[in-house]
Amino acid sequence: MAVHPLPQSAFERRIPLRLLAYWEKLRQGRPMPAEGDIVSDDIRDLWDNCFLIHVKKSKSLRYSYNYLGREIMRAYGHPEEDLKTIAAPHAGMIDAYMTVVRTRKPLIESGEFTNRHNQTVRYRQCLLPLGEGEEVQAIFGALHLRVFSVE
Repeated sequence: MAVHPLPQSAFERRIPLRLLAYWEKLRQGRPMPAEGDIVSDDIRDLWDNCFLIHVKKSKSLRYSYNYLGREIMRAYGHPEEDLKTIAAPHAGMIDAYMTVVRTRKPLIESGEFTNRHNQTVRYRQCLLPLGEGEEVQAIFGALHLRVFSVE
């Protein structure tokens, strides 16, 4: 199902709020859209700032990245092809992911972390549940990032 995006001028300019508006369109009255509803071409101007995390349920919840946009990889300080070295989310973000899985609701939050080059990365992110019915199977998100060099 392709959702026709509005012209950029009609959207909120902030990346997390723009992605939230897209998610709301996809939802169409359901608790959340499914991962298969996302069409990267619909949000191509946001895609480099997006990520997709699969939620794996075992004795406890586990998370693994399925997609990380180029801007996120750069902020972490990793080459674009290096997704396997960031197999799991940054430890400081796990509480936010757990909140989205538990509540099945979007979450917008801000924070910072230090990347592998010892640079401070400040972010504002939007975390959006994806799944079937009431079960969250993945978290789709976008990060607005600012990297500050070490002086």
